[in-house]
Amino acid sequence: MSHFVSARLVPLNALLLRQAELHGRRLDDVAKSRKVRDADSLTWVPDGVTGDPLALVDRLEEHVAGAFRPKGGTTIAQHMIVKMPDSIPTETEGDAYFAMRLAVYFAQETFGGQAVFAARIDRDEKSTNNVDLFLAPIYDKSDKKAPGGSKKAVSMTRHLKLLAENYGFDVKGARSAKESKQSQGKALQDAFADYLMHHGFQALRGKPKTAKGSDRVSPEIYGAKRDREAAGEGLELIQEQLKTHINRSQELDSRERGLDDRAASILSDENDIVERIAELQKRETHAREREIDLDNRDTRLRTEEDLVRERSADLDTRAEEIEADANAAVIDRMKAAEELKLAEEARRKADQERVLLRNKLKSAAKRENIASLEMARNEARDRELRDAEDQVLRTKKEANQALMEAESERKLAKQERTLVQNLLAELVNLTQPIQDMAARVRAAVGSVRKALMASGGAEAIEASNSPEMKRVVAIAKTSEEPRGLFDDANVNDKAQGWGD
Repeated sequence: MSHFVSARLVPLNALLLRQAELHGRRLDDVAKSRKVRDADSLTWVPDGVTGDPLALVDRLEEHVAGAFRPKGGTTIAQHMIVKMPDSIPTETEGDAYFAMRLAVYFAQETFGGQAVFAARIDRDEKSTNNVDLFLAPIYDKSDKKAPGGSKKAVSMTRHLKLLAENYGFDVKGARSAKESKQSQGKALQDAFADYLMHHGFQALRGKPKTAKGSDRVSPEIYGAKRDREAAGEGLELIQEQLKTHINRSQELDSRERGLDDRAASILSDENDIVERIAELQKRETHAREREIDLDNRDTRLRTEEDLVRERSADLDTRAEEIEADANAAVIDRMKAAEELKLAEEARRKADQERVLLRNKLKSAAKRENIASLEMARNEARDRELRDAEDQVLRTKKEANQALMEAESERKLAKQERTLVQNLLAELVNLTQPIQDMAARVRAAVGSVRKALMASGGAEAIEASNSPEMKRVVAIAKTSEEPRGLFDDANVNDKAQGWGD
């Protein structure tokens, strides 16, 4: 089990982007040569995108629409190739989709949140833990002329330089653009391994390069190299067996009798040895099919095998051969025991991860219950708000009704005031003759009093004190009171007061 991870960027111009689209559709020769099983690729596009996820040219144009793109450069996108560790399974469709989403989240977080416009994980190849991501990072570029002082812009290097500086690389002080790009690539490798470990996955950053040039090989070359290594291991094993046979042949005379006694115990292991020989033959056949240049080495292997068979035939017994194979079987058992220990360790780690996942699920369930309570409270608040709104509407309706009734009463009061004013006017007209007569009486009384006072003497005093004179004075006073109540000014004042 390998926990090594890698993440590297390949600049794409228009032609390379179209070639990447053909490869994603499995239409180029490389995709056809790498196919080992019938399984569809899994794809990802941002939320809201409904177009074909494999149409990379269209997805890029849709992604950068309305954003400022620098002129002069040929790079229009970045192809990030990510190798996931074996601690993140990709065998099933669900596991593969989870691994792809994890790689997308890393890229979005590293390149500003608006970078990935498409992603894909191929499941028809031998290796299923490689994720292809296509990026065009967008950020807010300062621009005084733009609304709000900024505008959307595309940059292929801005986020990488910031990432390198965060990991301690002196990007601005680099002696060349190549050295700066190397620093950015190292920082990307460090960031990807740190991201996976931060989220609880086992991940190891690959060893830094010590030689110049690209250290990447194609899957075909890598597979051929592995086949050559397997064939070399088989050759070394056969050579060791050959040496064992030669040494054993020299000791055969002294151990021949003992071999007869041990042959019976060795026969029980013969089936395991036959299976192991068949497995070696399968490896040799696979190596011949995978790499043409191994034919010469395979010929030498066959020659050495024939030599082993010829020398083994000279021993006149097969017991020694069985013993040698039994020793090899013991070695295989030891290796199998070590692999079993590794498998048990992996199972233990998987059990721990399942426990962590169950805890996370329980935590999510608790959060869901809390969210349900909050929703219930919000619904209760909404009902209270609706009741309050209904109460406000009823109060408003009652207020409008009261205003209408007040307006009706005001109109009735206005009509009554007009009626009273008319009655007062008629009353004034009716009392006007009485006032005129009172004025004449006062004038007559005044004349009489003046005449009496002018005549003087006891007669004047007696006349002024006579009952008749007192009645006249009383009538005069009585006639003066209505004038103060019903004259024009007083009538107007009372009318205004009534209206108020």
